[in-house]
Amino acid sequence: MTRRRFYVPRDSIKNGTAHLSPDQSHHLHDVLRIGAGETVEIFDGEGTGYVGEVSFRDSVVVIHHLKQLLSEPPGVPLILAAALIKPAKFEWILQKATELGVHEIIPVKTRRSEIKIPRDKVASRHERWNRIVREASKQCRRFSAPRVRPPLDYSDMLQYEEFSVYSKLLFYENADGLWRPETVGASGGVVLCIGPEGGWEDIEIEEARRAGYRIFSLGPWILRAETAAVAAVSIVQYHINLQRSADSSGKNPLI
Repeated sequence: MTRRRFYVPRDSIKNGTAHLSPDQSHHLHDVLRIGAGETVEIFDGEGTGYVGEVSFRDSVVVIHHLKQLLSEPPGVPLILAAALIKPAKFEWILQKATELGVHEIIPVKTRRSEIKIPRDKVASRHERWNRIVREASKQCRRFSAPRVRPPLDYSDMLQYEEFSVYSKLLFYENADGLWRPETVGASGGVVLCIGPEGGWEDIEIEEARRAGYRIFSLGPWILRAETAAVAAVSIVQYHINLQRSADSSGKNPLI
């Protein structure tokens, strides 16, 4: 039987013991009915997991006798810069991108983004997004959770200096060519940029080109924004993993 998993921030794991938050404690004890002495897994959202035994101290659940599980391999950083769309659809992107191994997600405010988050709601929305990726990480058995940045203006995202050594791809329904795997090199990582439901404006495409983004299509059909995000991540992640396998075996992945 698969062990139950719980998220515990790294600063709540000390000296072989982890303290669950009140919400997680309630879920373990009152919802799942897990008893003292039972074995569960925890993960810190930063790449490390543990297995340990449950005990109860007042109203807090403590996991003790922790044994570290194998950490996740670092892999090639894959960043998804996705235009803000309707909340339920954007949250679906967060879940699926987490399941597909994305390292970081950047919500992007574009010219045709339908969603405008009021300034006083940004913090609560950002915290909700982080909860969603942590839950998705727990479900898919990742030890890490993607970093979700606060919403960024499109122009500011294009100028991020830390992405200067990354392969930068923008998917656009009117692009001349399909994406080919050789466009992803062995650089610092890969940035994928996906537009809003209304599509990109011409000026945004030119701005991306000037910032070093390569512009590609995902095929002859017009995809919904959330479909395009999952399709792009799946395709690129597949080729990253294929290349990683080839590098370890010394074989050509395309043969």
